[in-house]
Formats: sequence, structure tokens, C-alpha cells
Amino acid sequence: MFRHCLFVLTGVVISVALTGCQTDISSGTRLSLGDVSYDEALTVAREVMRKHFELAPGNPGDSEIVALPRPVDARARRILGGKSPTRQIATLRLQSRSGYVVANATVRLQRQGAAGFEQFGADGNYSTIPNETPSQKTAATTPQQNEAWETRARDRGMERTIVHELYDALHPGKTP
Repeated sequence: MFRHCLFVLTGVVISVALTGCQTDISSGTRLSLGDVSYDEALTVAREVMRKHFELAPGNPGDSEIVALPRPVDARARRILGGKSPTRQIATLRLQSRSGYVVANATVRLQRQGAAGFEQFGADGNYSTIPNETPSQKTAATTPQQNEAWETRARDRGMERTIVHELYDALHPGKTP
């Protein structure tokens, strides 16, 4: 019995080790910008992001800079190919911590798919009562309502480029 349990436990440990742990896609690449003015860092961060992406309209005082989705050709990243569109979504957040400014860049690669649609039937003895409004029965959906974008990966190379360009612009001649 003990050998059987040990064998099963060893198999579980090996399978976990081989599959690895799933990394959090929402976290980004962080870099401390050092002792710089937050307002100066925010201004330079907008300039750096504009070099790579078109920025979404937002409040100039926000600590989060969001880029508009940018289509990319990601066929080389796919194992089985595929024709669904791929886009990048970039976000740069600045935080002030203990007198230092920290930059966090996240560039997500998203792939387009179809949105899942699930229709629920009537439960119990309510089969004669309509569970949809008349407008739901006759309304058409647009292609934009039917599309879904799923985050598949992060572009860590672009994240590193953004935070290092930001650091270099604030500290010319220094390395992080």
C-alpha cells in the first residue's frame, strides 16, 4: 500500500513539474524609475508610449496610459497557424512609492474568436410564460457584438522596450 501511494505521489509531482505553473497574464514588466518627479515621469511616459502606439483618449492626470488596440501579424507565434486576427493592447501604469516612481508596462496579445452564446430554457411549470422580450426575439446582432477577444500571451519584449526607453529618457547615460 505504501509503495502504491508513493508511486502515485511521485507521478503527481513529476506531472506538476513538467507542466509548470501558469503565469499571471495581467502582471507586467516593472522597473523603478528612481527618484524622479511623478509629473515629469508621466509626461515622458506618454511620449514613450506614443512612439509605439496610438493612445486612447483619457484624462491627462491619470496614472494609467492606455493604448488603442493595434493589429499585429502573429502567424510566426502560432504553432498551427490560423487566420483569426491578433492585436496588441498596451497599458503603462505609474505609481509613486516611498518617493520613487515605479513603471509597470503590460502588452497583451489578444486573438479574436466568436463569443459564446448560451440560451437558457424555462424551468419548472413556466413553459407557457415567455422568457424573452419581443425585442430580444427579433433583434439583430452586429458583428462587433458577436466578437470576443481572448488574451493569449504577453509581448514581454515590447514591455521591456517601453520601460527601458522610459528609464533612459529620464536618466540619460545611466543603466537601470
